[in-house]
Amino acid sequence: MPFPVYLLVPSAVLIIMVGFYSWLRGKKRENLIFFFLSMGQALWAIGSFLLWSSCGNDIAVIFWDRILYFATCMMVPLLYHLSLEICELTQRKQSKVLLPLAYVLGFIFAGLTATPYFVDGVFYYAFGGCHTYAQTGHHFFLIYLITFISFAFYNLYKTSKNEKQSQEIKEKAYFTLMGYLVFSLAGIGIATAYGVVFYPAYYIFFPLFSIIITYAITEKNLFVASMATDILIGAILVLVSTFFFFPELEMGIIGKGVIFLLLLVSCSLLLKHNHQEIRRKEEAERISKLKTEFISIVSHQLRTPLAAIRGYTDMIKDGDYGVLGKELSVPINYIHDASVSMIKMVNGLLSVTRLERGKIELKVKYFSIDNMIEGCIQDVELKAKEKGLYLKYEKPTEPLPSVRGDEEKIKHAVMNIINNAILYTVTGGVTVSVSVLYSSNVRISIKDTGVGIEKEENEKIFESFSRGKRGIELQPQGTGLGLYVAKSFIAMHKGKITVFSEGRDKGSTFYIDIPLRADIISKQEFDLVPPELKK
Repeated sequence: MPFPVYLLVPSAVLIIMVGFYSWLRGKKRENLIFFFLSMGQALWAIGSFLLWSSCGNDIAVIFWDRILYFATCMMVPLLYHLSLEICELTQRKQSKVLLPLAYVLGFIFAGLTATPYFVDGVFYYAFGGCHTYAQTGHHFFLIYLITFISFAFYNLYKTSKNEKQSQEIKEKAYFTLMGYLVFSLAGIGIATAYGVVFYPAYYIFFPLFSIIITYAITEKNLFVASMATDILIGAILVLVSTFFFFPELEMGIIGKGVIFLLLLVSCSLLLKHNHQEIRRKEEAERISKLKTEFISIVSHQLRTPLAAIRGYTDMIKDGDYGVLGKELSVPINYIHDASVSMIKMVNGLLSVTRLERGKIELKVKYFSIDNMIEGCIQDVELKAKEKGLYLKYEKPTEPLPSVRGDEEKIKHAVMNIINNAILYTVTGGVTVSVSVLYSSNVRISIKDTGVGIEKEENEKIFESFSRGKRGIELQPQGTGLGLYVAKSFIAMHKGKITVFSEGRDKGSTFYIDIPLRADIISKQEFDLVPPELKK
């Protein structure tokens, strides 16, 4: 077989890897479409290789050529669909008509490929090749192919040149267009069905397409940016494996040059990407450090005047400066409550800066989890009564074992969640319960009837400076630090916090799991990297 044919199998493996990994890491609709499209392209490439390998066996040639066409029939509507997703055109009236039509015709032609009305008979030509003859169904399929591929390319081209579109969408459209234009050049072999025969040099466009798409994903964030190293290393391994799986392969100077070029491009991209990642991480760490220092300085500067405001308003309320008139009591109470709220916010900011700089020390001892929770209930029960909410503590029937840890830090975490439950509950109330899991962990459950949490926010709410949508609607003020600090404190005890909610306005249940006998070092420094650096 000619050398370009051998490139089809490793290129098919590479595009399968890229498609699968893109879908695995992206989970968006365009990623899923690209995944199925990649499977179709891989099937097309493998079918083409097996078609050449079967020359001399007419039945096998017809079978593999039909498989090749079946894959093509599936790729056409998928490519058109992908262009609509990337260009954000799925809601157009024209698209709502053409997209179902593309899929329906694709399935019809896919079924037709299994019949002699699509392709039939075999002819042989130079270079050791063979192909089937196009029949009536093939002619209509060719019209369908050209029409919808043209629609897809038009969408991508128009979007890549549209100044009103964001740079991200324009780059996605441009690189998708370039990739599939190159891939379409590999498809000119379809002319062979009409007796137009070429040397199969056009197969070289398939690995070139793989490189363009890999570059677009790794360098231009076509679908997901966090997979570059894996894909590029995979590309190198796939290319090198060609020599292992095809030991009989004899390459001339052109073949060796192509392999060298592919390896050179893959290694260059890998080195470039790694250097960019190092610089990006260093810059992120520098910015994070500056942010932490800034918050710490500002917070310390705010604490003194806020403490003075709270102190003087306390004295005014207590009558130290004379009897407080009714007209002044309302604004004085407002100033006092606002200063208390601001002090809590500043303390939260300071807690975060200490966490990120590793300045937290744990005072480890054995303590009663039951007494700790009762203390939390007493601290917030007045607030619950003021809102007309119930606050229940369902004490276990059997005594709870002592817990080893920093009681103050664990209480801070529990208090924060109970306080949030009361804050974001309008009617109903909050129920706190405790149980022992597997004789090794204690679980504190805090269930409320409040605003609830949407599924996609379950993890996000534990990040620093992040809050749920319903929480912001109900209480616009807040730093979004409470749950981040609480989760960090529990993590220091080798425990975890999880949340379950059925959705909007359906309440939430927080679970705090703490080991009874965690191996905690009393004095240590923590290197808690902010969430934004972990992504």
